[in-house]
Amino acid sequence: MEAERGLTLHGDAPRFERGWRSLAEGTWAWQQPNGRLGESNAGLVAGGGEALLVDTLWDLRLTGRMLEEAQALGAPAPGIVFNTHSDGDHCWGNQLLPEARIVSTATAKRLMTLDTPKDLRRLQRLGRLLPGMGRELGAFDWSGVELTLPGETFIGRLTLTVGGREVELIEVGPAHTGGDAVAWVADASVCFAADVLFIGGTPITWAGPVEAWLAALDRVCGLGARTYVPGHGPVCGQAEVDELRRYLEWVRDEGTPQLRAGASPRRAARRMLLSEEFAASPWAAWEDPERLVITLAAECHKLGGGEGHLTGAGRTRAVLQMQRVGAELRKKRGAS
Repeated sequence: MEAERGLTLHGDAPRFERGWRSLAEGTWAWQQPNGRLGESNAGLVAGGGEALLVDTLWDLRLTGRMLEEAQALGAPAPGIVFNTHSDGDHCWGNQLLPEARIVSTATAKRLMTLDTPKDLRRLQRLGRLLPGMGRELGAFDWSGVELTLPGETFIGRLTLTVGGREVELIEVGPAHTGGDAVAWVADASVCFAADVLFIGGTPITWAGPVEAWLAALDRVCGLGARTYVPGHGPVCGQAEVDELRRYLEWVRDEGTPQLRAGASPRRAARRMLLSEEFAASPWAAWEDPERLVITLAAECHKLGGGEGHLTGAGRTRAVLQMQRVGAELRKKRGAS
């Protein structure tokens, strides 16, 4: 196993420490380096003999290890699970907490059936024909996963009490997905922002448009948090959130006009990623820059009058185009 050799799930050198990180009294973040595909974070809020878990992980092995290490902290077993959104790497471990009250936004629950464990196992087999995809998906085992949906949903806001502590769940999507929500722990000044924040890695949206994600960031920043826990990447402060905003503004200002002028998402992304502006930016050092193809494909879907998520043939086409752009970028880096 890669983690046992001191590497990330994808076999890279870790850029930050794996495991539970204390943020405040009774408040922890689970960090999974380096925040690439499926290397997702989670959170834990405890008080008065009760605990709330923010997200489970993509497979049972990863979720089980996270829960074991939470027990080692001395934290109570989670009585509430909050799934921040519909992606499997934030909810497919739900079945390991059968007694817990599982909560999400109504939209997130509806979208959770968009990709099933069976679908991903099929894609995993297909990935053997695509070296890049095969390496990424091969780190996970979905053979025992049974999709376990939330039993309770909300729209807008929901305040939960965890051993006398208030945790406010706030719907901010569409951003990364249509049903994104964050958890605000005011007494610790911590926002568990999930995939509304990608730190040190290129963000990706399946919902669009980018303008909606920027609006979601406005709502998150309006909380005035001292500490943010992203869905992928290390725990951070306001400076890193501001950098993500600048990236998304660049995508909006440079990418959307190209799409309106008739460029394909692949062509627009390639032009942007090979530009001098991108090369000189902090974003050039982020993981997986080719994800821009997906974000622009979702943007194009919305510009064309599409509703909801990028799905079906459009999604498959965008993923394949992303793989090709990624291979091209790696080849150019190797030649330089």
